[in-house]
Amino acid sequence: MTKNRVEATHRSTELRRGRIRFACAMALAIATATASAQQSAPTRIPPKTLFSVPLADAPGKSLVVVELNYMPNPGPPSTAEHHGRGHHHPGSVYVYVTQGAVRLGVEGQPVQVVKAGGSFFEAVGAHHIVNENASATEPARAIAIMIVPDGAPLTTLDEE
Repeated sequence: MTKNRVEATHRSTELRRGRIRFACAMALAIATATASAQQSAPTRIPPKTLFSVPLADAPGKSLVVVELNYMPNPGPPSTAEHHGRGHHHPGSVYVYVTQGAVRLGVEGQPVQVVKAGGSFFEAVGAHHIVNENASATEPARAIAIMIVPDGAPLTTLDEE
């Protein structure tokens, strides 16, 4: 082989190596961005009110029924020690899971996975610290039945 041909082959090899390194770097950047977006994406869609009526036998309070939809949760499961932002409700809440499985936890109690057909109760003043889909791939749904003081927000998020 001539010297020019050896140099051309070497340049061609280096160019291919550079392209491979660039492709690997781009794939890593895309995978990292995708993982970050999945971790920061909300795991629960804001609730939809299905029904609301003042309670004649409990003046100043209303019965409110909301639908809860949980997106798949690809992140690590929350625990009583490690969880996202918690919240409170102004009244009692009964949750009935209609599809999938939901991880629910109130401060001071063990976190539990409630599957379709199961239910969960939150007493007045409970600090709800875990509220997420238990599955990384399948959506989950639930119906929450709430007793709420008239004019009060359904949920108050913890301060960050």
